[in-house]
Amino acid sequence: MSSEIFKSGYIGLIGRTNVGKSTLINKILEKNIVITSGKAQTTRDRINCIYNTENMQAIFVDCPGFFKPRNLLGEKLNGIIYGVLSDVDIIAVMIDISAGIGQGDRYVFEQIKNRRKPRYLIFNKVDLCSSAERELIGEKASGILKEFDFFEDVITVSARTGENIESLLSKLFAGLSEGPKYYPDGVITDLPLDKIIAEVVRENLINNLFEELPHSVNVEVASREKKITSKGEEIEKIECTIYVEKKSHKSIIIGNSGSMIKKIGELSRIEIEHILQSKVFLQLWVKVMENWTRKDSYLSRFGF
Repeated sequence: MSSEIFKSGYIGLIGRTNVGKSTLINKILEKNIVITSGKAQTTRDRINCIYNTENMQAIFVDCPGFFKPRNLLGEKLNGIIYGVLSDVDIIAVMIDISAGIGQGDRYVFEQIKNRRKPRYLIFNKVDLCSSAERELIGEKASGILKEFDFFEDVITVSARTGENIESLLSKLFAGLSEGPKYYPDGVITDLPLDKIIAEVVRENLINNLFEELPHSVNVEVASREKKITSKGEEIEKIECTIYVEKKSHKSIIIGNSGSMIKKIGELSRIEIEHILQSKVFLQLWVKVMENWTRKDSYLSRFGF
């Protein structure tokens, strides 16, 4: 048995939308736990993702990206972020360094400057930087540390390729304190299975729909039961309801002669079978729930 103390804690990943927070967590855990997309508002929940070593348990907390709310849903998503900032032990702010450091990033910095806990800055997407841009990264880091002197350090990584992630983890883990094991071995997320399934469907919707639709789409698992086929095989029958705000959105999701919803269903079924390690029969239904992103009763039903 190791004589080292056991360390644990919660590390909150925050930043603007689409800077790569979810991609980083998936790379660290070597599993696609949280959905990713190039479109804003992909992450809508606070998701705890657990990383274990012999002497440590780090819980990475993924959450929505900071953005200007357009409706009640947006306000509630920003509320999730502030809750994460209050609860975690370490704050890691991520920016897209390939796009430069903008006013949106500085707004995020302002939100954490008075938080009395370790704060780190992550320059992500270095793989998208040219050689000339890479040479300027050190200068940019020095400038930020001078302007926002509360950051412990600046770490440059690529969440997509894994570049420099070991160094990032080493610095973050060093900031953890002695503590208990919050989750048993083998648990890598606290998301319920129904939520994981719904998120798989929503990810495929996001990645195959027009830009305006992902913001107004939500998915729920309506039912899930195991059945035995006529050949004696076990199969999981899953029904999911896709909620949209307008009839025109429903038509887009269904597609010409049902082509789009068939595509979404097939892509989702393959991923869900991989997760469940079981054959799956997946049915998708589309329902119009007008202005659900603006009504508190609907948002409460969906857990926001």
